[in-house]
Amino acid sequence: MKRLSARALKLMLVLTGCNLVILLVSFTNLLGTSDNSNASVIESRAVGVTIIFVLLLFVLLMGDLLRRFILLRQQSESARERMHDAVESLPEAFALFAPGGSMLLCNSRWREVYPWMDNLEVERWDAFQEQLAPHILKREPVDSAQPGSETCIEHLDSGHTILANNSQTREGGMACVRTDITHTQRIEQKLRSLGRAMEQSPASVMITDIRGNIEYVNPKFCQVSGYSRDEALGQKADLLRSGEMPDQVYRELWATLERGEEWHGQLLNRRKDGSLFWESASISAVRDDQGFCHSYIAVKEDITQQKETEEQLKMIEAVFNTSNEAIMVADGNGLIKTINPAFTRITGYELEDVKGQNPSILSSGRHDAHFYDDMWQEIIRQGSWSGEIWNRRKNGSIYPEWLSVSVVRDSDGEILEYVAVFSDITKRKNDEAQIVRQAYYDELTELPNRTLMSDRLNLAILTADRDEQLIALLFIDLDRFKYVNDSLGHEYGDDLLKQVSARLNDCVRETDTVARFGGDEFVVLLHNIKSEGDASHVAQKLIDQISTPFNLSGREIIIGASIGIAMHPGDADTAEELIRNADLAMYKAKQSGRNQAHFFTATMQEHANQRMTLEQDLRHALSRDQLEVHYQPIIAGHSRRVQGVEALLRWRHPERGLIPPDQFIPLAEETGLIGEIGRWVLQTACTQLAEWRNQGHALYLSVNISERQRELSLDARQVEQVLQQHNLTPGDLMLEITEGLLLQDSEETLRWLQGFKTLGVSLAIDDFGTGYSSLSYLKRFPVDTLKIDREFINDLDSDRYAQSLVKAIISMAASLDLRLVAEGVETEQQCQMLLDQQCELMQGFLFCRPLPAEALSDWLEQESETPALPPVSD
Repeated sequence: MKRLSARALKLMLVLTGCNLVILLVSFTNLLGTSDNSNASVIESRAVGVTIIFVLLLFVLLMGDLLRRFILLRQQSESARERMHDAVESLPEAFALFAPGGSMLLCNSRWREVYPWMDNLEVERWDAFQEQLAPHILKREPVDSAQPGSETCIEHLDSGHTILANNSQTREGGMACVRTDITHTQRIEQKLRSLGRAMEQSPASVMITDIRGNIEYVNPKFCQVSGYSRDEALGQKADLLRSGEMPDQVYRELWATLERGEEWHGQLLNRRKDGSLFWESASISAVRDDQGFCHSYIAVKEDITQQKETEEQLKMIEAVFNTSNEAIMVADGNGLIKTINPAFTRITGYELEDVKGQNPSILSSGRHDAHFYDDMWQEIIRQGSWSGEIWNRRKNGSIYPEWLSVSVVRDSDGEILEYVAVFSDITKRKNDEAQIVRQAYYDELTELPNRTLMSDRLNLAILTADRDEQLIALLFIDLDRFKYVNDSLGHEYGDDLLKQVSARLNDCVRETDTVARFGGDEFVVLLHNIKSEGDASHVAQKLIDQISTPFNLSGREIIIGASIGIAMHPGDADTAEELIRNADLAMYKAKQSGRNQAHFFTATMQEHANQRMTLEQDLRHALSRDQLEVHYQPIIAGHSRRVQGVEALLRWRHPERGLIPPDQFIPLAEETGLIGEIGRWVLQTACTQLAEWRNQGHALYLSVNISERQRELSLDARQVEQVLQQHNLTPGDLMLEITEGLLLQDSEETLRWLQGFKTLGVSLAIDDFGTGYSSLSYLKRFPVDTLKIDREFINDLDSDRYAQSLVKAIISMAASLDLRLVAEGVETEQQCQMLLDQQCELMQGFLFCRPLPAEALSDWLEQESETPALPPVSD
């Protein structure tokens, strides 16, 4: 039915009212024309007036109701129009179905999503569902948290993907919302593809915010770096920074990014496990639609293998170009492809002279065809050949060379190239005559060496026995040579050895033999002498000659010689025994004051035998509980309070009593027993330290170790186990080494000591100042404490040179931030002088002698009851 306008409704109301008025008037007149009495007329008129009033009231009421109806209808129309506009303005498709299933309304987007509706005029829910079904290729349900609501994704045959939501209204109807997510799906698919690409990328990817905090890393990053994703996220971008790259590289990197440019370069980074690796990196800014940078992305590739390959290629190229051996590469047909500079230097041929030529152009003509046939057959059969061959240079000269030819094959076994390497052995040929001399003569002094001397000595003994002659063997060791060699340098030391050799030769006959045994040791063999007096005379002559000052580059150097003399027959029957006995006699001469000669005696042999016996006893000393550890306190000079103790090894022999350490410790070092003994000392001392700490004595422990113990497998791991076993910390232990250990300056020693330092154990140099040239090693080795040798302390109150030296050591230690301990403090004057020089820690007889553990425990108890001395003012 068509809707009436408000004006038409008003017009109908007025007409209806007018008709009612006319009807009432007509009715009144009718009543007036009747023949009834006046009273009846009056009564009839009254009734008519009442009816007219009621009708007028009804008309007015109807008019008001009609007005209200019109007003409500206008408001409804306005609301309907607003609702229609609102629905039309929705970006989503919308349709509303009544409880009965009829469509109440839909917007234009609904018909755009379902364009076939215009043709079918589908206005009922069930019909809409039937018509929609053939157009849906795939429906995916989506969880919905709203009760009475159903959500799914519809894939339509139009190529669009629709997010469909059907929700029941309170009246039982259906509100349907459709969102075209085709574009979103495509973007999400692209993002998923990009995400999978980044996750599966063979390159390492890292994304950071503008402050350099890591927001994303892909699996390749984790694989290369060793860090898991959880470990990397939130960390700074310099997580992998190795510290091996110049800071300028990183400054240029950030400057490039801040200019809005992409940075490309190579970085040396460090993995989680500490290993280094190279990466080729491209870093760029990630910007939004307005061009603002909100993050950085780094795409990196591990090029460690590539760098190593490049380095290998560079090394191969360097070897090829710098090799002293000539290298020639020929193709599979045997024609020359390339040569190295050494080839040109040896043969005189340039590359352009030989490229494409057959190597036979080098043939000298000295070898027949059979020689070359055999050579090539072996090359093909064995894949290589090497031997001596004569070739001809470009200038026509013939020379010998040592040639090695190798075959290079492809994966199928076909010959690709031949590589020939050869060297000119002309000099070697000339030197062959010298080889024999070098085997029997000392290269520096040109004297017979140990081998030739042994041969001549054996022959001399045979001759002496046959002809009843007397021979003497003089074993010579130079005094103070090591000082000259270490202080002036090896060049001066070599010059001194040459001059000594000349003087020794001048003192003997041409029939005698002067040999160098090595280092600063010489041996003189005197043939057919008359008596021991002749040997003594020659020995004194040698001492006089060597004691005469030597001139080394304008410097006058004075040394001496200690000589041991052994006779045959009498002292030995073989060459080995004669040399050993002369050596024993030489050591006796050194012990007697040096620069003198001693004949071998049976007593010396007895001492050697005693040493052997001592060695045997030492092997059982530990198992028989003969070894003891004594402890000497380390004192703070101002307060006289104990800071630590040094563990000192003692051997209480059941027959010989207390044997001094300087007699058996070198023996333990030589025999290797120091390994087991050293571990026992460390274990025993740590046990005792733990006991003292339990008693309330806060001490640290100092233990001596040697290079020999390193060779016998003592390391930081063993020390750590001992400390943990006794609940001690690495800071409770100080290990003392000698300066001689530093002089070795080997990487093995450095790593060994660094292991202790890394553990947290302190390292001290014992007897500092008695070695040679050790100051240069203080920064290289991880030491933190110097122990001033007692020799300097003994002379401190009487020798101003000792005072100056101690002062210099203390000053140097302070500048290097090293702790100092003075050993051998015996007088109050020495203590005060050390305190004046800011040396606080001391040990010596002034405070306490080395004591067994039990005695030192009593001493510690007494000291703890003694009040500390007040600090001494400067």
